Amino acid sequence: MDREQSRRDGAAQERRAIRAALAAVGLSERQLIEPLAAELRQRGYRPRVAWRYANNLTQAEVCDRFNDLSDTAGMRPGRISEYEAWPIERNDSPPGPADHRRKGVRPTIRVLKTLAAVYGTTWDHLIDLRDLEHMPETDRREYRDTIVRRATDRRAASAGELPAEIPNFTGRRAAKAELEHRVYLHRRQNGAAVHVIDGQPGVGKTTLARVAVAEFLEHYPDGPVWVDLFGYTPGREPRRAADVLERLLLEIEVPRDAIETDAARRAGQWRAEMSRRRMLIVFDNAADSSQVKDLLPQSPGCFVLITSRSRLLGLSGSVPLHLDVMDWDEAEELLVKLANLHPGHYDKDAVRRIVAVSGRLPLALKLIGRQITHHGEDMLAESASDLTDLTDKLRQTLDDGALNEDAAEYILEWFTAENESVRVAFEVSYRRLHDLELQRTVRLLGWFPGPEISAEPLAVMAGVTPGRAKILIRKLFEAGLLDPVPGPVRYRMHDLNKLCARLRAAQQDPPDDHSAAIDRLVDHALTIARRAHVPGSPDSTGGIEHPAQARDWLSRERELLLGCVEIARSTPASAELARLVAFHLCGRGLYSEAHRLCERSLQIATQLGDRPLEAWALVVLGRVHRLVGHPKQASSMFEAAHAIAVQLADKRCLADMLCERGQSGWLTGRHEEARVDFTDALVLAREIDYRPTECDALDGLSRAHRMACHYAEARACSEDTLSIAFDLDDPERIGTAQWGLAEVLRYEGRHEDARQHYVHALHLARSINHRKLEGDAMRGLGHIEQFAGNQVTARRYFEDALATARRIHDRYGEGWALSGYGRVALAAGNYEEARQNFTRAWELAQEINDPLGCIDALRGLGNVECRLHATERARGYYLESLELARHIGNPRGEADALRALANLTDDRTEACAQLRAALAVAERTELPVAAALRAELRTLGC
Repeated sequence: MDREQSRRDGAAQERRAIRAALAAVGLSERQLIEPLAAELRQRGYRPRVAWRYANNLTQAEVCDRFNDLSDTAGMRPGRISEYEAWPIERNDSPPGPADHRRKGVRPTIRVLKTLAAVYGTTWDHLIDLRDLEHMPETDRREYRDTIVRRATDRRAASAGELPAEIPNFTGRRAAKAELEHRVYLHRRQNGAAVHVIDGQPGVGKTTLARVAVAEFLEHYPDGPVWVDLFGYTPGREPRRAADVLERLLLEIEVPRDAIETDAARRAGQWRAEMSRRRMLIVFDNAADSSQVKDLLPQSPGCFVLITSRSRLLGLSGSVPLHLDVMDWDEAEELLVKLANLHPGHYDKDAVRRIVAVSGRLPLALKLIGRQITHHGEDMLAESASDLTDLTDKLRQTLDDGALNEDAAEYILEWFTAENESVRVAFEVSYRRLHDLELQRTVRLLGWFPGPEISAEPLAVMAGVTPGRAKILIRKLFEAGLLDPVPGPVRYRMHDLNKLCARLRAAQQDPPDDHSAAIDRLVDHALTIARRAHVPGSPDSTGGIEHPAQARDWLSRERELLLGCVEIARSTPASAELARLVAFHLCGRGLYSEAHRLCERSLQIATQLGDRPLEAWALVVLGRVHRLVGHPKQASSMFEAAHAIAVQLADKRCLADMLCERGQSGWLTGRHEEARVDFTDALVLAREIDYRPTECDALDGLSRAHRMACHYAEARACSEDTLSIAFDLDDPERIGTAQWGLAEVLRYEGRHEDARQHYVHALHLARSINHRKLEGDAMRGLGHIEQFAGNQVTARRYFEDALATARRIHDRYGEGWALSGYGRVALAAGNYEEARQNFTRAWELAQEINDPLGCIDALRGLGNVECRLHATERARGYYLESLELARHIGNPRGEADALRALANLTDDRTEACAQLRAALAVAERTELPVAAALRAELRTLGC
């Protein structure tokens, strides 16, 4: 017994020595836990024992904390011991303390996760290979998934909002240590979940938050979320909480159609979805408490950082972390590093004068430090002298009140260090340019409408060649006024620098100078948008020589165009640009942005009293409503556009409106009305010799004929459509025509021919990033594979089509993909899955007034009930499908419903009557199913 006690005392002394050695390195008690556990593991301790000793806990203390975290309070110290011992037998014990040399009890994953919370680690760190050898397969699989997810699933924030990592981060030791302590407490479930980093602009709030993501992300295995709320972003309205919630829900893969429309319900939905996640969330640049309040996940597993210039006193339960200017030593260290000075061999007086004048603000130090790096250490003393002189002059100017006329200055007055530090740093950078052209470029960049600066739009704004613009950007980058962004050669100017640039522009440039620059950018973008050859664009001097390149440019510069339209003057050109870009974005599934642009176009047209512009804006706005499943709103827009176009005798606008209205009629089952609209549009298009609209009208006629089961006419229209689309060299119209022809061929039973056209449509859609066409083509291929008996392949196509439809909010495509999914499940005998998919498809079709979707889903539900021998329920679905098919004049749906009813009944006379009725419909419209119906009649002896 004495020998055992001696051994235990020796082991405890060894652990104390290791702890002391790690502390001597400079690690705090909290920081040394992980390396201490690793060292103990190397010395033969089992992982759960090692982590307990690293936390300096007894088994009784672990038991108490375990019970605090658990739903029940049934844990005993003895059971902790058994968990630590498993799966070691007495005769198979490794070196280490004897208190774990007993046969143990296997801890479940749930137990391991609770222990991990006690020890401040993750559960996979509490097991070793010996554990894995004895764990059940399900636990091993979860272990593997956990490791893989942590290694590979560090999901970056969407749209590139997560800033790049900070190389050679300097200073902020106290703030970093405080954040580390808060994360530590949060992981142990003893600390707050929401933390607000507040402070003045340029103080480094965002930088500290980005460092926190890099440092602490490993503790939050479900990844980071980073959202810029634009609270104080010049030229941008603060993001609405409802919009941010939508983006957040989409980012965690909540289907768009499942997102609540009510703001309060959406906030509740976000909290519910996040309840079991462990994420590190940053809400950067918040305006006030009201903007952030509904965004908080209120999840115990999520650590939330908010940065704001304001102190968000309205967020109850949040813990503030005020970030002041850097202390003197850190500020000096930062400037020395940024200026690339030699430590111990630089002009300390000059450095300290710069630090003093810049107010120890990191942004100011960064700007001047980069200039010193570029020009060399000889500039150090000169910079210090200039900064001191400029400070005196600007203070005198402030006393005179001369600069208080510009709104941007008021922002800087509120959010500057020592009143002038950001402006002083900017002024030094600006004056050091010496080149008047560079100075003018800086002033123009203050009004640059997009978040990322590139040569082409800058060249247009500045009235220089693209080559010259590249040189100007490079020089400004070297001067420290621009920062590179990942990807192509693009740069970003800090928001505060943009404000300073606007101040300079207000001081030096004529009042309309920046507006004229934006007008030039609008005209340039409009020329490219017209080259994209979309409806509503007059022929440009460039013709349609490069429509594909034009469409690529519109996609690439989307953010620039959105910003440009927002700040542009209300002119016919800006209204037209907004409309054309909206039309382009529709094909990419960006319906929300397209809607906003259409509203802006309509607003400008109304302000100008320009009736033709108003009519065109209404047409495209109606198109957006149609595509997102709002037929009533679409109809209202089309009727208003129709009235104006008729009044103005604008045949082209009228033709395009008729095409759009026809598409809406086709989708809502008004096939004859749609046929009339498409026919009238075709006549007008040919009368004015405008082939794009002629192409669209023929495509619409093909759809109308197809739904009326006039397949020969539909095929002829699709072939003509394809021919014109090829003549136009328009990949979007070619792909749409390929898909339309494939649909006709599939209905005619020519599946292999249809497959080829679906494949062509799919390749084209992907080449031009046309999400809706891509989803339609994949859905068509799913039908072909299903007919061929390749259910696995068909299921994959329907899954991909469904995901695409939900991603772009294509509710029609979603409903039809669900029906296809249901048929695959039915063929596999998964009746409940099939019922769920058909039910959701039917509900969706009801919501968006899609009678064809209703017919298909009802027939699918009938087939499910038929397989389950629920005859009466099946009959009800078939009868409802039959009634709806007759109501909208869909012969195929009518024949299919009659045939299904015939197969359902045991009454031979009734079955014969229904089959004859189905055959009459099929023969009248030459449906391919007629042959099968005749065979069934012969089999029954009818």
